Amino acid sequence: MAVIDCPLCGRALAALVPECPVCRGDLRPLAQVAALADEYFNQAVALARAQRWQSAAEHLAVTRALRPNDVDAIVLLAKIRYRQRGGQRAEATGLLRRALELAPDREDVRSALEQSARTRRQPRQARQRRRR
Repeated sequence: MAVIDCPLCGRALAALVPECPVCRGDLRPLAQVAALADEYFNQAVALARAQRWQSAAEHLAVTRALRPNDVDAIVLLAKIRYRQRGGQRAEATGLLRRALELAPDREDVRSALEQSARTRRQPRQARQRRRR
């Protein structure tokens, strides 16, 4: 888990602990929220592997509500949107851009965004060739 700030005193904590070592505030509810977000993310992964795209997206909506800047959840949702019927590729590209803003050092996000851009260009190029 990344560095978090204690919501009570604002101090940076290296890990989510039951009690803030600085202000002695009770952080157990925060740990429960983090565990719930992890649970929904793991269920989304399992659903995506089973190609149950809509259910996976719904589970990721919960994960993102609990952790809006969870890069792994954003990337997985982008991949799901890309595979869903109706071609929600514009949303997938937007999600990948957001993930890259949050984690500019993640090469997997950068390559997924580049692949998305290449895939979007290919159908357009094919249509242009057919018109000629």
